[in-house]
Amino acid sequence: MYKSIYNRLFLNKQKNDIPSLLAQLNQIRASSDSLVLYGSPTGANWLGIANATRSIFPSSSLEIPQWYSNPVLNEKETAEVCREISRLKFSKVIVSGFAPYFFNWMDALHARTEIETLFHGTFSEFHEPDKRELMEKLISRAKKKEIKRMGFVKQGMAEVMAELFNLETRFYPLPHPTLAGNKSPLNLNQSAIHIGVFGSDNFNKNLHNQVAAALLVPNAQVHLLDDGPFQYLNLSERITGHGTQLNREAFLNLLGSMHINLYLSFSESWGLIATESEALGVPCLVSSGSSVSGNLIYKMGETDRPELIKEKIMSVLQKNTSE
Repeated sequence: MYKSIYNRLFLNKQKNDIPSLLAQLNQIRASSDSLVLYGSPTGANWLGIANATRSIFPSSSLEIPQWYSNPVLNEKETAEVCREISRLKFSKVIVSGFAPYFFNWMDALHARTEIETLFHGTFSEFHEPDKRELMEKLISRAKKKEIKRMGFVKQGMAEVMAELFNLETRFYPLPHPTLAGNKSPLNLNQSAIHIGVFGSDNFNKNLHNQVAAALLVPNAQVHLLDDGPFQYLNLSERITGHGTQLNREAFLNLLGSMHINLYLSFSESWGLIATESEALGVPCLVSSGSSVSGNLIYKMGETDRPELIKEKIMSVLQKNTSE
């Protein structure tokens, strides 16, 4: 019964269009010797992985249907796609982001092509047991050469993993996006100050401190992807949730409609939100440990004190209004 309910509620939300996947594979192979696999962007984390993957590999990325790290393709469908990948003789397959079901893909492919993984996080994420277990398995496979190389988006991770485990690693810097002219501002209340706090509600993303700080700003309207975890603040009239399933165009329009965006995470893989915000002409606050920089990127060290974040927001808004 549970499986039936799961299928109806979740799996049918993704379209198993195998002919489309096979056609995309052939299209990618016509221009690229490498293939990059990533999961459908369900949830904020996978949305970030999807956007980053497409930024790094714009012409060689293939979106695999999934639902919040759960597989949608059955064994037969997965085998069919893997056979086509093998037939096309890609010299390398990169798995960007990782869910447990991707081990099945690696088992089917590693004997026929070079496998690489691309991790978008940092060691701060390994407080979660499932992520530690996943990384242990990846390291074990890399030591057995089933994974040729482990790639990382966060600066410094490749060097640390190479030294600790004597593995072949690679750093993939995210390109700064060029989004000028892509901004289509939303029709928002012009009398309010609109502050974006976009990301997933994980401890390391520090969303609650940022939302509290934004609410301290007089006449501020706070915009989130998922407003559910913030109902305890009892200020729903000042908090707007836009949903976690926004396509890229809708998200960029939202991001570019803010007066300021906050990305004061305790740790992040890069901060694509920050660079996209700047590319759209919107200032963004980031933590001092971030490697992101730019004319509209503002850094601060006290990321867990809402009153100080509020002061920085006011200072940045005043600076950008007067310029």
